[in-house]
Amino acid sequence: MTAPSPSASRGARAPRKASLSPAPDRAPEAFGPDGGSAPLRYGLAVVGVVLAVLLQKALWPLTAGTPLLPFFAAVMFASWRGGWGPGLVATGLSMLAVDYFFLVPLDAWSVTPGSLLTLSLFFGLCVFVTVLNVRLRQANVERAELLARERTARAAAEYERSRLHEIFMHAPAHLAIFRGPQHRFELSNPLNTLLVGDPAPLGKTAREVGPRDTAERVGQLLDRVYTTGEPFQTKELPLRIQEPSGAEREYFFDLTYMPTRDPQGKVDGISAFAFDVTDHVRARARAERLTRELSHNEEHLRLLAGASSFLATSLDYEATLHNVVRLVVPTLADWCIVDMAMEDGTFLRMEVAHARTESETHAQQLRTPVPEGQCYPSMAAGTLLLKGQPFFVEDVTTVDLEQVTNEPRRMELLQAMKMRSLAMVPLVARERTLGVIIFATSHASGRSYTKTDLPILQEMANRAALSMENARLYREAREAVRLRDEFLSIASHELKTPLTPLNLKLQSLRRELERNPGPVPRALVERYLEVGSRQVKKLGELVNDLLDVSRIAAGRLALEPARVDLAELVRDVVASYEGPAARSGSSLRLVGVDTPTLGWWDRPRLEQVVVNLVDNAIKYGQGRPIDIRLEARDGRATLTVRDQGIGIAAESLPRLFGRFERAVSDRHYGGLGLGLYITRTLLEAMGGTVRAESVLGQGSLFTVELPLQVEAPAGQAQQAQQAQEEARARGS
Repeated sequence: MTAPSPSASRGARAPRKASLSPAPDRAPEAFGPDGGSAPLRYGLAVVGVVLAVLLQKALWPLTAGTPLLPFFAAVMFASWRGGWGPGLVATGLSMLAVDYFFLVPLDAWSVTPGSLLTLSLFFGLCVFVTVLNVRLRQANVERAELLARERTARAAAEYERSRLHEIFMHAPAHLAIFRGPQHRFELSNPLNTLLVGDPAPLGKTAREVGPRDTAERVGQLLDRVYTTGEPFQTKELPLRIQEPSGAEREYFFDLTYMPTRDPQGKVDGISAFAFDVTDHVRARARAERLTRELSHNEEHLRLLAGASSFLATSLDYEATLHNVVRLVVPTLADWCIVDMAMEDGTFLRMEVAHARTESETHAQQLRTPVPEGQCYPSMAAGTLLLKGQPFFVEDVTTVDLEQVTNEPRRMELLQAMKMRSLAMVPLVARERTLGVIIFATSHASGRSYTKTDLPILQEMANRAALSMENARLYREAREAVRLRDEFLSIASHELKTPLTPLNLKLQSLRRELERNPGPVPRALVERYLEVGSRQVKKLGELVNDLLDVSRIAAGRLALEPARVDLAELVRDVVASYEGPAARSGSSLRLVGVDTPTLGWWDRPRLEQVVVNLVDNAIKYGQGRPIDIRLEARDGRATLTVRDQGIGIAAESLPRLFGRFERAVSDRHYGGLGLGLYITRTLLEAMGGTVRAESVLGQGSLFTVELPLQVEAPAGQAQQAQQAQEEARARGS
């Protein structure tokens, strides 16, 4: 809202002003320019003289000594009423009437020296009175005009004052008038009253209204203007004003203080004019901020565009991490740290980079590992990171650092780095947390992050994570190709192994038939059949392992739970493997298989587990005794198989139960590397676990744990019975 211009206001108010201004008082008819029409004025003069004659005649006995008195009154009336002409006419007629009727000789026109003197004196007095009346008449007319003008001026002044007050009260500015050295409010328009937060500021001093600091600051400015008599003007003056809610808010004003003076020219007050430019200042600040952000965003977009091609230059994740920190420092951060997530839930520090202005000593200390449980994965920041959310701090404090670590030396290090802003962003790709990248700025560089910078940092982390994931997938693909080639090589060898002796036995049998036209000796045939059956069984086991892996990969591995005595199953397996063990020079020693150990498991699959463990013990036991122990306690059955053979290297233990994994050379030991993988998968499907302990050259210990359940779990017995019926139906 803006105030109308003065010319527009006068134009709009002109009719109202005319109606409000009273018309000047009209003088009596005698005070008109001519006292009325000429015949009237002169007629009144004549009538006045006639009345004087009649009055004098009527009072003649009493007024014989003063014959001129009524005529003198007639002249006064004529001159007062008509002016010069009627006055002189009345004077002449009066002289004639007096001379004829009232001076000796009576009723005759004669002039004696005595009457001449009387008439001369009468004429002089009449002229004098006429002059006085004319001037009095003119003075009255002028006085009436002045009074009319005064009333008009007062009405106009009152109207202008009312209009000025209306404009003052509705002006889109904060207006106030202060009086005296104490600067007491004499006037405050509603906008200013609302601003100072006092509904009745009139009569109060400037230092008594508004927040104390702001009131004191305003009072000092007013003191300066009142003392020096010089106006004060400023642009965008910041002042803290208390809002109706009680909170203080900073406003900006274009302010003018003008001194007012009394008739002697001394300063007696100050008029204040203030325009609220807060919205303008904040809009300009927002525009400047948006301009800076746009510039930063353009720079960041160029950086991200270059990062995409730069990060794609390597399919090695370590090289990718090195490229990431080279991109970030010093363009986006003064410090950049990358931690990789390990499979056991811990984090491994991979990269630490810093700007030239930062300390290399601090960087070396950051590269040293932090004891587990004392770094951010176990702190409040780690809770957010593990959920895939960033941990962002715009202005770092000690309280914020306590959410990152609780290790005293690491806390001292972080405080010594004097970080200003901190952003810890998880490296997430395909809903998998690969690690954490940490961006930080320091007070030395003067840079800081705001919430508007967080999306850029997250996008950089996302692109780095994607590049790392691509590198990981490439590495896994290469490893898968290697495993495939190795598996095909081993599988072809393993499949040929039973076929070769089987083929040799069949050829030998054919030669025997060719040499002996008659019947072949039974013992010879049985020996050939035994070897062939053993090789066919081995070939069938290899094929079954491949089929099991195919079912596991396709998610079609079905179990048929039933009540099983694990002790009985172990005895049966050991009994069937006593021959192979004896042939390898090993002996099988059983402990704890005399007591029934019942549970709900899939018997064929459980037997497959025990067979795999016993077969491995025989295979790698180097002809030494093998101990098999079964225990039942705390609701779980524990089966251990210990051999004293070649053992397993420590670096091979973590991947021992993987698919196609082998801890020994395929040149000296056969197998597809699937047995332990299938064993682990079957046990997990039945609610159990398996683990391996080994020392290279000292043998291995495999431990299987299964839950004991005398009764079938809810619904499981019915499912098992149904599965058994389906199996019998398929068998029939």
